[in-house]
Amino acid sequence: MVSISRSNVRRVRRGNSNGLQEMLDKVPYIAHLSPADRSLLVVGVALLGTVIFASLFLVSGIVTATSSNSGSLANDERLSTKYNKLGLSEQELLLRGGGKRIVVGPHKLDSEENAVALDIIKILDCDGLQEEMEREWNAVLDAKKVDNEERERWQKEEEQWKKEQEEWEKSHNENYNNGRRLQMELDSVQDAVAFDMEQEDNMDIGNGGDGNGFMMDEMIDDINMEFGGGEFNTGGFGHDGDYDIDDNTRLKLTARHLFCLAAEGITLPKSTTSDPGPSISCDIDNNFDTRESLLNLWSSARAQISEDIIKKTLSLVSEHKETLRGHEVHVWYPKNDHGTEGMLRVLNSGFEGRLTYNFDTEPAENNQDDLYRFWDLPSKFVGENKLFVDVGSALGLTSMLMAYYYPRTTIVSIEPASPSWLIQNINFRCNLSEEQRSYVHPILAGVGTKHHDDNDSMMKMVWKPSMTTATRNWNAFNDFDFGTDIELTVHLRTLRAILAEATPEDLPLGTPISVLNLDCEGCEYNLIPSMHETSFKSIGLILGRTNWGFIPTSKKPSSQRAEDTHKRVCTHYNFAKRCKECCDFPDLSVSPRYPTAEEEDIGDADVEDANSVPNPESKTVAEVAGSVCDGFEAWADENKLHDVPDDYGWNEMSAYVSV
Repeated sequence: MVSISRSNVRRVRRGNSNGLQEMLDKVPYIAHLSPADRSLLVVGVALLGTVIFASLFLVSGIVTATSSNSGSLANDERLSTKYNKLGLSEQELLLRGGGKRIVVGPHKLDSEENAVALDIIKILDCDGLQEEMEREWNAVLDAKKVDNEERERWQKEEEQWKKEQEEWEKSHNENYNNGRRLQMELDSVQDAVAFDMEQEDNMDIGNGGDGNGFMMDEMIDDINMEFGGGEFNTGGFGHDGDYDIDDNTRLKLTARHLFCLAAEGITLPKSTTSDPGPSISCDIDNNFDTRESLLNLWSSARAQISEDIIKKTLSLVSEHKETLRGHEVHVWYPKNDHGTEGMLRVLNSGFEGRLTYNFDTEPAENNQDDLYRFWDLPSKFVGENKLFVDVGSALGLTSMLMAYYYPRTTIVSIEPASPSWLIQNINFRCNLSEEQRSYVHPILAGVGTKHHDDNDSMMKMVWKPSMTTATRNWNAFNDFDFGTDIELTVHLRTLRAILAEATPEDLPLGTPISVLNLDCEGCEYNLIPSMHETSFKSIGLILGRTNWGFIPTSKKPSSQRAEDTHKRVCTHYNFAKRCKECCDFPDLSVSPRYPTAEEEDIGDADVEDANSVPNPESKTVAEVAGSVCDGFEAWADENKLHDVPDDYGWNEMSAYVSV
């Protein structure tokens, strides 16, 4: 028997063998493999080569990056030799202090500012905001492109329409002239026909020429229409010369963008056309002090306001170009904030022919021309070493006006709503100079009912971005907007404690309040009764109003508290002049009205000059109020002025009207 093995069997191949096959036939072991096995072997070798190449490429990249980082880290201040004694690794040193050092142009942020900037970038998610802004900017560019195309189309249509109108007018004028000549000829024919018909004895129509004249008028009208009479048909061209589109062709920047810019957390996109790119008027690029003050504001806000309220507030607020009695300002406030719009009306009252307003939408009556106004206060109450206290300062517009009109007057701006306090601080930093800001002291607090050392209590209030001037504790629940409104727990303090904190060194110790502005939605019923008699009598002027008639009955303070409040504030001219509550004390003596700065300049003889008269004559509430007191008894009965026995409704821990 013959024994057969693989080693003595010669493979027989069909067809011509190529060079690769011949080479493989000479390689040990491979020569014995089938074609399928050889194919698998080739594929495996190719994959192995790919893996080896990729590994070498990755290793070379890591080495290159490491050497590059080593070169850059060698110059990193965080790894300088002065930190060797700390005993920290390079990684620990690089992560120390937040892991980043922020430089703004030639300025390097100090350790505290750097920490604040990094906190802003983290809390406001400035990286995410950058991506969001770039997407919005691309959408704006697309909208601008569509807008430009639409404007070009409209302009072409308008040009075509004007051309057709000119042609029509030219044709109409020529035809009209031809028609007039023909009408003159027809008039002469009509006159001749009428004359002949008058001679006929048997006419079918009375008064001879009337019938034929009517027929002739119709014929003339037909001729006029034939020769171009009537009006040019615009063919449905719907524009009146103005093209209007939705306001989607600009990037809408909020206060969130402002703080991210201050922290160097975002970069505004640049315009690629002749149109200016997005910008913010608050000068943080050229004025490092403004940027620094915004970083300080963030630190102060984070210490007093919750993270959620900060983020929500900043996302609602944007910059608006306004005027404040001739001063161009860029005011930050929420869109459709009717309260700020009303406050701007009040502060711009009477300026360059505008209407005069007392509050928001309340126009001043003719007999109220002599009320004290913020822009025309008696000079004895403003200026250096004088104290203006604004209770319920909202977004800070009144304090800004005072800073513009009365330099070096110390201003204490008290606001209970943390969103409004944050916004007013932005307004101060973006509109007032550093020197002006040094005299303005914004305080986040409400004024409580407690006396002396009982300095801490609380109250529930609601802040509405649609009415930032009306933060209060007596709101209708069905008016609460869950999407934007914020319910707050407000820290109440005594006025004495607030002033002690707010006026450190720019006033002599014990300086009395020169002007007190009360626009605080009922807080007068907390503040005024709690003041010591001596402190109250030292106040020069009190401006504002009382709110008894506005507060719902279930939330009113006690009638005794109301009496204590009204009896004090009604001794001041503005209250006696316009507040119905003062009519409860018709014989109460009212401080004489001091001449305003304008009256001092013109020497108004009708105004009692309390500076020169030793004992100026006082008037009573009845004399000052006049017709304001008409119907007072019915008003007092309707508003329960004497009927509320206690403060339970007023001090209820709810921001809403329960009944």
